[in-house]
Amino acid sequence: MRFTVIGWNFRKTPVEIRDSLALTPKEQVELGLQLRTRFNLGGVVILSTCNRTELYLVNAEKQLDQIIEMLESYWDLYELMERVYTIQNLDGVRHLFRVASSLDSMVLGEPQILGQLKDAFQSFNEADLTGKLLHPLFTRAFSTAKRVRTETSVASNAVSVSYAAVELAKHIFEDLSKQTVMVVGAGEMAELAVRHFMRNGISELFVTNRTFLSAAKLAEKFQGLAVPFEHLERHLHQADIILSSTGAREFIITKEMVKNCLRQRRGRSMFFIDIAVPRDIDPEINELNGTFCYDIDDLQTLVSQNQVERKKESIKAEEIIENELIKLELWFKSLSAVPTIRSLRKAFNSIAEEEMVKSFKNLKNIPESERKKVEQLVHRLIQKLLHDPSRNLKKITHDEDAHLYLEYVSKIFDLSPTPVKLEKLPEKHHRLKIVKS
Repeated sequence: MRFTVIGWNFRKTPVEIRDSLALTPKEQVELGLQLRTRFNLGGVVILSTCNRTELYLVNAEKQLDQIIEMLESYWDLYELMERVYTIQNLDGVRHLFRVASSLDSMVLGEPQILGQLKDAFQSFNEADLTGKLLHPLFTRAFSTAKRVRTETSVASNAVSVSYAAVELAKHIFEDLSKQTVMVVGAGEMAELAVRHFMRNGISELFVTNRTFLSAAKLAEKFQGLAVPFEHLERHLHQADIILSSTGAREFIITKEMVKNCLRQRRGRSMFFIDIAVPRDIDPEINELNGTFCYDIDDLQTLVSQNQVERKKESIKAEEIIENELIKLELWFKSLSAVPTIRSLRKAFNSIAEEEMVKSFKNLKNIPESERKKVEQLVHRLIQKLLHDPSRNLKKITHDEDAHLYLEYVSKIFDLSPTPVKLEKLPEKHHRLKIVKS
């Protein structure tokens, strides 16, 4: 099949490096175009989230080292080879299905990853970078994820990073009802955090965002106060808890800003939660007395403690994925019969056309309406004659000796089928292996 996943995720790559790997949607497509052009790839999709950067590639298996070296140069990070994982063919498809189904997420069952994967695929599809193979793979990944969500409870009451952040705040401050919270950002993760904070009865809520209208809408939704982004530093000292989740490329909250806040707060602690990648909050803030600063990796332990029940459901989810992989494999195998079926239909139609031409020459006075009826009759007859053989040829492809049957049919009817470009999947399933390139 020649499908390869190249990636770096939260399991092997710390947030300090993931910061640098984060790409905007535009940067993802631009990099994908560079990769396809330079390495003549048959398809590219890049997924970049706070927990992973993964590349889904076609026809890359013979150029993996060169591709990774190019990526090291692109990001100016020469330790990427040490942390990379590469997964190929059916194992790679299994990994894609697990990612889409949120079985490979830091937060098992979290809903955001499927939307992020769909957005990435749509961007690359619109840029004409997906090719013929990735389209069916991603389409089936999305339908598999839907099955997992509807047929299991793996996503029920999922412990999100936002939830974990609020739980962590409760450990620092015994009573959140006395605390003022400032949320920087107005996206989905930020709103989830606000919901969790409000359920715990915080004293006051501030929301700020580069787009003030977005901050105002979120603040109004929860009876909070919207703060213009340019006034962030002016209001920062009022907050006991600051949670940040933006798409900024540099630190929004710096050590110097917090120093000034602490002077105004007269010894009262400040708690910072950074769930953005790249990070929004300078980690050196932790060096200041009276501050607690946590990033997304720090939340992983807390998240893991709350996933026991969903892990039981994940067994069912893994079975669904294996079932879908078998279907996909059978579909790919059936493609091997397509050239023979096409050639068979072409041969029958060609013979029919020749015979009708000869017959119509001898029937010069036949009306045009009658001629069309004869043509339609012949075409219907061919369709019916070839219906069962075509269906049976597809079934035969599931047998070990399928290639022999197809070869015999080609010889019997003197066919020259043109192979389809999509290659078959490997014959056997294997457990997921992460191979260090």
